[in-house]
Amino acid sequence: MQVNWHPSGQWIICAVEKEKFNEQYLNHIPGGKKLIEGWLECGMWMDIWAVKPDGSDWCLLATTDKGFTGPAFTPDGQHCAWAEVTDSSNLLKDTFGIWRLKLSDFSTDSSSHALLLNTRIITPEGARWIEPGNFSPDGKTLLISSDIGITNAQGQDQFALDITTRKVVNLTNSPEVWDEHGVFSPDGKKILFMSSYPYRDDKKSWKTLSLKTEFMLMNADGTDLQQLTHFKATGYPESSKGIAATGFWNKNGSVLYAQSLVFPYYENWIIRFDGNCGNQKK
Repeated sequence: MQVNWHPSGQWIICAVEKEKFNEQYLNHIPGGKKLIEGWLECGMWMDIWAVKPDGSDWCLLATTDKGFTGPAFTPDGQHCAWAEVTDSSNLLKDTFGIWRLKLSDFSTDSSSHALLLNTRIITPEGARWIEPGNFSPDGKTLLISSDIGITNAQGQDQFALDITTRKVVNLTNSPEVWDEHGVFSPDGKKILFMSSYPYRDDKKSWKTLSLKTEFMLMNADGTDLQQLTHFKATGYPESSKGIAATGFWNKNGSVLYAQSLVFPYYENWIIRFDGNCGNQKK
């Protein structure tokens, strides 16, 4: 899962389920199979692997304790950010557990096997839940979903993190709105993300079990917020049982490849802009 290309095009990076984890006790939970699948999709019980595009040369990049999300690579492919879950024992206090943001160097050894080296923790102060989005075109700013300064992680915001200075800027400032999975457009001027913002009058819309989300678009500084989809509204071509989940830009910023979640399954959508919205040429 969490499949993405390394910027070089020579590797596919993915999350692979651990060979052994304690699954048996979860089978006693009503709906246990779907819950397990959903938790795996969230990165639980996963390690980071790289594989050649032809399916050969599988390389274990990192063994995690309980799982991870990411990694997000800098455009030059030399560095990647990923978040590892370190504790999930008190979910009444920490809704999504406690996570740590890490930065690693990507390299290959003398046999051309992929490696992650020099891993260090870069978690911003106050973050318990944290998840990387992607890097800006210059590789200096990382989009993150996090609960920094927020009591309930379900009200997570979108933040911009300077990986050199560690300065953090809150871009959405909505502690009772679920804002997640932000990604910069190819030119770095726009941010796509999923949010419960259109349904903020519904006090349950930002809670996990009653979540309602749509894909949103904003400028890189958080201004000019626009709603792109209407999954949870009637009368639109995309109206469905799903909620906005993750989205990705094509290279010229004219198309979004978007997924809606009908737990634990996904529907895939293509959103075309009238012009290259995410790579505007002056």
